[in-house]
Amino acid sequence: MPLNKLKVFIISILLCFALHVSEANAQDLTKLSRYDQVTYRAITLWSNNNEQLNNELSKQIKSSGLPRDDSSLGLIFKHVIWEGFNGDKAVENWFSRPSRLIDTDDWDALKSLDAELYAGVRSYFIYSSSARHDGDEQQVSPAIEKLRRLKSEMLEASNSKAVALVSAWLGNEFQSKSHIDALVEFKYSFNYLNVEKEDSFKAMLTQREIAAYIANILIELQLYSEALQYADYILSIVPVSERYSVDYIASVQALTQLGRFSEALAKSESAVELATEQDDTDNLIVALILNLSVYTHYMTEAEVDKIRGLAGRIAAVVDASTSNSSSPMIEAYIQTALTLIEALDGNDPVTFSEEIDTLTEKYETWSALHPSPTDINLRLYQNLQRIYEVKGNYKKAYQFATKYRSLKLDRNQLISSSNANLGNDFLSKEIEITELKNIKINREKDQLTNQANFLKSILFGGLAIILGFTTLWYRRRHNISKALADVDSLTGAYTRRAINSWLTFISPEQVNCAVLLDVDHFKKINDNYGHNLGDEVLKTLSQIIIKRIRKIDRLCRYGGEEFLLVIQATDISEASAIINVIRKEVEGIEYWGEQEVPFNVSFSAGIVTFKSTDKIESVLERADHLLYEAKRTGRAKTLTE
Repeated sequence: MPLNKLKVFIISILLCFALHVSEANAQDLTKLSRYDQVTYRAITLWSNNNEQLNNELSKQIKSSGLPRDDSSLGLIFKHVIWEGFNGDKAVENWFSRPSRLIDTDDWDALKSLDAELYAGVRSYFIYSSSARHDGDEQQVSPAIEKLRRLKSEMLEASNSKAVALVSAWLGNEFQSKSHIDALVEFKYSFNYLNVEKEDSFKAMLTQREIAAYIANILIELQLYSEALQYADYILSIVPVSERYSVDYIASVQALTQLGRFSEALAKSESAVELATEQDDTDNLIVALILNLSVYTHYMTEAEVDKIRGLAGRIAAVVDASTSNSSSPMIEAYIQTALTLIEALDGNDPVTFSEEIDTLTEKYETWSALHPSPTDINLRLYQNLQRIYEVKGNYKKAYQFATKYRSLKLDRNQLISSSNANLGNDFLSKEIEITELKNIKINREKDQLTNQANFLKSILFGGLAIILGFTTLWYRRRHNISKALADVDSLTGAYTRRAINSWLTFISPEQVNCAVLLDVDHFKKINDNYGHNLGDEVLKTLSQIIIKRIRKIDRLCRYGGEEFLLVIQATDISEASAIINVIRKEVEGIEYWGEQEVPFNVSFSAGIVTFKSTDKIESVLERADHLLYEAKRTGRAKTLTE
């Protein structure tokens, strides 16, 4: 064969091979994109409470071809799903757990097609597979070492976006172990990540999440001004319609710590308004508690009614919710509000102690499921400190303040990170060197700060106790005076002044019921059996009503033998049922007083619905008209609109 013909022949073969490889790569890239999308969606969207969505996700998995694919790509994404679902039986309906582990050749096949996706998928796989095995916050987990090696690999490839993806997951892993190390990784990755999420492991962590992580760490380090910059950046990149209450948390916390309370209140109220519009119960609870936290940070006597009203609204939202799937975090927040209500309004030490026990249990449950239990315990101690301050028990408040300080000092002790060789940083040598220097400086500062804080705690601890007892005496005296003004001394029901103030804090959206009830023939009871027995009738009726209603409802002694009962988020039929139960219990009492005087008691009632925006005078006028008709037409009955 002539030389020229041989050259043509060889070139033709090479071209055919190149076209074949190119076509094969194109097919693999298409398959990779499909697996990436369906796997990401299955892991991030699967919900035990949305069967329709789960059925759609199952169809996508099955139609993608992944269950039948035994190639390297198929193996990798099957393992990712098994780890992401953490043993959920739903995966068994798609495919069995792969018998072969992922090896280097499998990972290289993915990396050759898309290095950034390789970095995102492998980082998530390392993170999710280690999450089930790591239990000690104080030890360097195997995940950190694996992610460091992966970061080194991406640095050598000079792929900035891939390095940033690994750094983001490395920071995520460091959060429960070293705030400084986590901050270094998060700041390193921040500018290279997507602003918005996509259905891909390349965008599983975005600037939105990383900015929140950075802001939270800076708040922990008491760098509030810098934290506020990142927190406000979140609000600047997320359209109002797409925000959640959690997007406001860091900004409100930073502003509160900086003493800029009016700005903190404005932002927390914006979160409440947005969550109300979105009609999302969990979101609204978080927003209301965020709003509540601002008031409790600069609580004055003038703010107590606002705190009481907010806590009551939170309890009302919870009670009216049809959801049975609140997260441990939401349940802990709810119980925080309920315990605060008891601290503000409760007079029974046993009930208060039970609320404290329940609060502790809720936080323990949350802590057990959280990757950083210490952070949850810190929140518990801080909340218990504030609750006992509100209660006026400054000795207990000081104990939990001490626990919080001690645990936080331990939390801020940085673990000694092993100096793995990360290779040359082609992304930014200057940043790497500067941050490594800062780590050393911050560690030395932290050790000095811990020693100084320990001495300060000893110095100011004694002073705090002295001031605490003085303030406790004053607070108790004030609480007694306020209780006398807000609570009727005979029946234990609220006074008219207290109920009128409380009504202003009920959510304007919800429909409530007002019940005006009056003891039948009360004058005859006083005349025939004496005022002492008359007083006992009023006290007993009040106790029965209080026992039958919720903490978010209020009973008020509105006149001599007349009571006003406000039942939140309730319709006429539910309110009527409650009154009927109360009526049966009262009418079932046959003997009264120590002498067991035999006579029966009944009452008449009128029930109307209202919203907090209605004029209270008009509401009471309607209820009073029904009460009058009930008495006029025979008594011992309830009339409704």
